[in-house]
Amino acid sequence: MIRINLAKVPGKPARERAPKKPVKVRAVKESRGSSGPILVVLVLLAAAGGGFYYYITYMKPEAVANAAEQHVAKALPPPVPKTEPKTVKPSSQVRSNMVEDVVKELSDNEPAARNKLDTPYDQMPLAEKINYEALFARNVFDMITRCMSPGIRLKLLEIDNFQTVSASGAGAREMVEEMFTAFKGERGEVLSKPYSYIKDGEGGSFAFMITQKPNFGLQVSDPFQALEHMTFKEGLALTLKNFSRLAGDCNFKMSAAPSQLNVEKAGDYRRVVYKAVGMSTYGDFHKLVRTLYNEKIPCAFKKINMIPVKDEQIRVTAEVLFTVKE
Repeated sequence: MIRINLAKVPGKPARERAPKKPVKVRAVKESRGSSGPILVVLVLLAAAGGGFYYYITYMKPEAVANAAEQHVAKALPPPVPKTEPKTVKPSSQVRSNMVEDVVKELSDNEPAARNKLDTPYDQMPLAEKINYEALFARNVFDMITRCMSPGIRLKLLEIDNFQTVSASGAGAREMVEEMFTAFKGERGEVLSKPYSYIKDGEGGSFAFMITQKPNFGLQVSDPFQALEHMTFKEGLALTLKNFSRLAGDCNFKMSAAPSQLNVEKAGDYRRVVYKAVGMSTYGDFHKLVRTLYNEKIPCAFKKINMIPVKDEQIRVTAEVLFTVKE
C-alpha cells in the first residue's frame, strides 16, 4: 500500500484532524495482466497533481502571483550613450604666437599701430629714440610729399630736433587750404597761431606758415632699425665717409667736409653731431634721405634748414647725428 497526503484542510492545525483510515488497495486480478500496477501508479500521480493545482490556484492565489512576478523578466535600462571626451579649445584671447601677430598687425593695420605704439619722442628711452631718429627725416619728407601740392612754392623748410616741422610759402587759396587739411590728418598736431596761419599774399595768392609737431610712433616693423646696424666708436670714421660718398652720389654738393659740432655721452653710447652745408635741389636732397635709409646708414638729421637760392637750387644746412657704441 502507498499512502499519499493530497492536501491539508486550511484553518485547522494538523493535530485536530481526524485520523484517516488508510486506503486499502486490493491486488488486481491476474486476469488484467502485468500492466495493472503501472496504471495504478499513473492514476495516483494524476490525483496528486490535480490536488496540488487545486490548492495553489484556489486556496493560495497569492503564491501564484508571487511566482509570476518572480518569473517576469525585468526590463533592461536603456543603454547609456557613449560620449566622446570634449576637447577644450584654447582661449581666443591667448595665442602662442602673440608676438608675431602683433608685429604683423602693425604693418597691416596702421590705426592699430597708432594706438599701441604712439609714444611721444621726449618720453622714449634712449634705445627707442635712436631708432626713431634714424627714420624721422624719411618720414617727414614722405609726409610733405603727401600733403603739399606741386603748385605750392616754399620759401623755407625747417626740421628742428626731431620735434617740429615748419614750412612757409605761397599758393592758391584752395591748394593752401587742402594742404592744411592734409597736415591735420597726419599723425601729430598742427600748432595754432602764430606758428600756423594763412593770409593774403601778392598777385592773388595766399601766403602761409604751417608748423606741425609730428609723432610717427615706434615703427618696430620697419626693416631698418638703427640699433641693429650701429658700430663702435672706432667705426665712426667709416660711417661718416659713407655718408659723404652717398651725398655726392645724390647731388648734395657740400661746400666742405662735415665738421664736428659736439659730442655727448649717453649711457653706453656716444652721440656725435656733424654740420653739413651745401647746395642741392629739394628732389635731390629727398633722394639722399631715401638712399641713406635704403643703405641702412645709422645716422639721423637732427636739424635741416632749406632756403631757395635760384630756380630749383636751394641752400641746405643740416646737423647730422651719429650714434655709436662706446
